[in-house]
Amino acid sequence: MPDLIREQIILRDHTCVFPYCRRPARSCDADHIDPYEAGGPTASSNLAPLCRKHHRHKTHDGWRYKPAGPDQPGVYLWRSPNGVRFRRDRHGTTLLDPPEPDGG
Repeated sequence: MPDLIREQIILRDHTCVFPYCRRPARSCDADHIDPYEAGGPTASSNLAPLCRKHHRHKTHDGWRYKPAGPDQPGVYLWRSPNGVRFRRDRHGTTLLDPPEPDGG
């Protein structure tokens, strides 16, 4: 991956983009959101920094994410293996599926 693309995603995202993680992007892997093997391009629009731990969660544990949209660079929508959704941007994480209140 070209150094210029890596620097661009570091400056855009600042930290690992996994929900609630604050590890600096400079120490993270550059993750292909759409896998390279499936035709995902090596371009800043398809790359995001993930620390090694969270890169493994995404690759092996069923966590999924996608960019929020082309007009929102650096904003990601995550889904946990059990279906909980999060919005992640450079300011932090927002839980999109608040837990149901107790029935009693």
